[in-house]
Amino acid sequence: MVNNVEYNTKNLIRAIRTSNEYNHYHRVLEKIKQDEELYVGMNEYRKRCFMLQMADNDSYLDDIANLRQEFGYILDNNLVSEFLIAEQRLNKMTRQVNASILDCINLDIDFL
Repeated sequence: MVNNVEYNTKNLIRAIRTSNEYNHYHRVLEKIKQDEELYVGMNEYRKRCFMLQMADNDSYLDDIANLRQEFGYILDNNLVSEFLIAEQRLNKMTRQVNASILDCINLDIDFL
């Protein structure tokens, strides 16, 4: 039984890695990495945005607006915008896969 799960897991990984979403994400990421300053700035924005999303903060919307203003010079870059959209699409795909699995295997996760 485990071998069947492992086999199908590898097939799922292969399907994700050959998807348009995955490949577009990596193509744009490689272009951004060619400009180290842009790459570092984008990652700082992503890190701080992630930290705000994880924080329990009533001023979240204001904080995000301030962050976007602070990093406007990065977010105005077409490659960065394209990458962030590609990242959202790839994350959406993996969330959907995760949700489909959790919905079908009947795990008790009501405590979350």
